[in-house]
Amino acid sequence: MKFDLNKGQLIKWNDDRGFGFIKPSAGGREVFLHISAVKTKGRRPKIGDTIFYKLTRGTDGKFCASDASIQGVISQSSTTQKIKTSPAKRKRKKGGLLETTIGVGVIATIGLFQMQSLPSRSPMPITSIIKPNCVIKGNISISTGNKLYHVPGMEDYDGTIIDSAKGEKWFCSESEAVAAGWRRAPR
Repeated sequence: MKFDLNKGQLIKWNDDRGFGFIKPSAGGREVFLHISAVKTKGRRPKIGDTIFYKLTRGTDGKFCASDASIQGVISQSSTTQKIKTSPAKRKRKKGGLLETTIGVGVIATIGLFQMQSLPSRSPMPITSIIKPNCVIKGNISISTGNKLYHVPGMEDYDGTIIDSAKGEKWFCSESEAVAAGWRRAPR
């Protein structure tokens, strides 16, 4: 069964409720349009839009629009349709996917090696500008939640990174850290 595409102008639209009515260009009664019948993306219908639609009979026996699209707005069905390709092209696609996967893996590996060769990130540049002599790191333990401070020269000092978004801090002296409720790290 072949469906004819109809054309009309949206003359009423209730965006809150998601429905409206189309005045057919060929004349006749207004046609009900529900938002679920609109197959375009990018925006919702608005009064004055030219609507292309199939005329169907709803469950209540009344005519309504289906497979509707707004003139000038890209259709979802046109962007999601599968394109038929020859077997040769499909092979190239598979090869392209494999090449992309390998490429992403290589880039990730390079990134990991570069991160390992980076110098220590402490003290953070912005912190050293604001408080140049404040080199004591107030770190919150991931495993215990304890507030520990690290002094330069301690075993874990270079590997400790301060994240102020997590409540971690820089201190200018050990007494300042202790007064704030932090205790000295074991290493």
